Amino acid sequence: MPAQNDLPPVLSGSIPRIHDSTLFEKCQDLSITHKNYNNLRIIFNTANPKLAHFNIREINEISLESDTQKILYNGVVIGTGNSVENMTKQGLVIIFNKAATKEGVEAVTRAVNVSFSDDAQEVTLSVKNAEGSKSANTLTIPASIFGSIPPADQNLVTFNNIPDLDNLALNFKTSSPKKGIFIPVFDHIVHCKITNKNTIIDIAHPGSWSSYVHSSDVIKDGRVSLRFGQTDRQVMFGFSDTFSSQEGFSVLNYAIFSNNGVISIRESGNIPKSLPSFGKHTIDDVFSVERIGNTVAYLKNDVTFYVSTVNSTEDVHFCSAFTDIGASVTDVLQHNYYPATEGSFTVKFDQSVGCKITKNEIINTAKAGGWGNSIAYSSGILKEGYVSLRFGQTDKQVMFGLAANLSSHTFSVLNYAIFSNNGVISIRESGNPPKSLPSFGKHTINDVFSVKRCGNTITYLKNGMVFYASTVITTKDMHFCVTFADLGASVTDMLQYTSYPADGLFGIKNVKGISLNKATREVSYNHTVVATINQDKIPKFDLGRGYTVTGINTLLFTFIGPKSGWGLAGLYSSSYMKHDGRISLSMGQTDSQVMFGFGNKDISQPYHCMFANNGVIVVIEGSKTTASLGKYTTEDVLSIERRNYTLIYRKNGVIINTSTEDLVGDLHPTIISPDHGAKVTNVQIRDFYTKTDTDGFYIMLNEKASQAAIDAVAEAVSCQIDDPDVTVEIFYSAKLLDALPGN
Repeated sequence: MPAQNDLPPVLSGSIPRIHDSTLFEKCQDLSITHKNYNNLRIIFNTANPKLAHFNIREINEISLESDTQKILYNGVVIGTGNSVENMTKQGLVIIFNKAATKEGVEAVTRAVNVSFSDDAQEVTLSVKNAEGSKSANTLTIPASIFGSIPPADQNLVTFNNIPDLDNLALNFKTSSPKKGIFIPVFDHIVHCKITNKNTIIDIAHPGSWSSYVHSSDVIKDGRVSLRFGQTDRQVMFGFSDTFSSQEGFSVLNYAIFSNNGVISIRESGNIPKSLPSFGKHTIDDVFSVERIGNTVAYLKNDVTFYVSTVNSTEDVHFCSAFTDIGASVTDVLQHNYYPATEGSFTVKFDQSVGCKITKNEIINTAKAGGWGNSIAYSSGILKEGYVSLRFGQTDKQVMFGLAANLSSHTFSVLNYAIFSNNGVISIRESGNPPKSLPSFGKHTINDVFSVKRCGNTITYLKNGMVFYASTVITTKDMHFCVTFADLGASVTDMLQYTSYPADGLFGIKNVKGISLNKATREVSYNHTVVATINQDKIPKFDLGRGYTVTGINTLLFTFIGPKSGWGLAGLYSSSYMKHDGRISLSMGQTDSQVMFGFGNKDISQPYHCMFANNGVIVVIEGSKTTASLGKYTTEDVLSIERRNYTLIYRKNGVIINTSTEDLVGDLHPTIISPDHGAKVTNVQIRDFYTKTDTDGFYIMLNEKASQAAIDAVAEAVSCQIDDPDVTVEIFYSAKLLDALPGN
């Protein structure tokens, strides 16, 4: 019969329905029993410990020496935690010494905190003694709990017993494959292997186009995007309206072709109009094929480089084809756009010179011929949509299109224009033909021409078909403008079509004291602002090393190995802001070095950043120091933001520097430090592009949000889609939980 000390330890307790990052603190009946606690181990384990970050909170008379990982109870060292490096392999392991007691062991267990750099995982607690005997019982905090969803456009859920924590955030999102951004479901996989859900590898023998993947998810308006995994293979991807492995790559109706690192277009297997290639690419470039209406466009890093002249009228699906073994594509995503409503109206040209304007016609009535004497301009703003008209003749000179302002009466005021030059069509942008572009042939007085703006991209259309896409991005509001050179020249049937993006999936109802200010996106409860929507967020830093989350949005750099040095500790978010936005934080000290800002490739260094160097701030862009901004304190809020491709640096909201270099591309929040123990606090990001909530409905609650306010805000959220499949995530202490309790 074994001695009592050889018996395994006994672990017991019940898991409460309230789940949060304090783990077992609310497990009131937690009990860990063993005769001798010397060398007893408590183990917190997860399925993927690399994505979990544990730390010890200083509660219940517990304290932690972060440099040695020693744990104290009532001022006495009773145990030691494993290293951060070891945690990434085994989870958190705490070994107690001979000074440990039952009360101390249980107090330490309740003080453990966990956060995740990705979706929450189950956390399992087990106990093991010095001889390796493990407790028969384990306790598990589940990662998620689920409940039922009411019908569309109904209040989603009433939250009960949410932990009353400061800076709580709620994120409502749909996992329906019909809307939003998601990884496609592949219904045909031929000679390919799919790893990590969105990486596809050709595993067939080389020499023919025999490897394919095809998705069952339909695309009406939307895009598919990916990165090519190499530059020495042949791969195509894009849209297919049917699937047949017998057709070869011609099954792709619209495709981007990476031919040993060189990009070209293929449509149903052919090169459109003997189109040339579009240069080389890297494995970091993101390519997309996009359809809006019947028009298909091809994009590189969100910039359109070609628009198809072939209308797309059928539902399409993601498809990719390979010819070389080992070829791969990564980061495969589908983004289905939300429908927008369009309103057309007759334009009011309220600023004009030398024109006679009626409802359906503008005629040049200037006393003299030549450009600059006859122009019609509308002060009505076009953010999304297009302007259209017909030329009234084929023997005169007329331009029309979009202008940012009416700073002059010459044709160069038109930023984007279609030019009818005695019946021959060409393009002018700020007065010049783009890249010595040739003309586009003759027109008749029955042809309808349009200049369309979608986001920052301008396209030119004839009878609904795109014939050219501008390579110049627009960032300003635009206005309908027409100008004439010849007396008697006219245009007819002038119309402006304005697109109004749908509000997205989610809305806030005015119920139970809740109201929404649509301009500021602030949510009030009983006339007090308690939250903002899709604004400030705690970043999800999913790539990083050598740091610990010590609070809601406080990060402490704790190194593996040496005490100091660049490259040992940092955080990088693979999530990014495609549009304008900012990152802000405060420094936890003035005697350390920390860089923060926007990265574009990896964690090594923010490409545009503020460098807090022992109490002094400098700006670094690329590898150069571009400005010195003086001293800072731990109370100062430092921020970097992008607006219309311009980078702005602020301290406490006041601009202290503006970059002379435009920043185009995706923004990845990044923070790095060479100093052990360096700390940053109040870390937040804000995406300024909040017209639609396509990526979820994120509600950041402030310190004024009471339990009653939290419940009321959650209940006021409504969903606008049929058959919604919605989860509600709760964020706090940088932890993410799916939490939709049933009633």
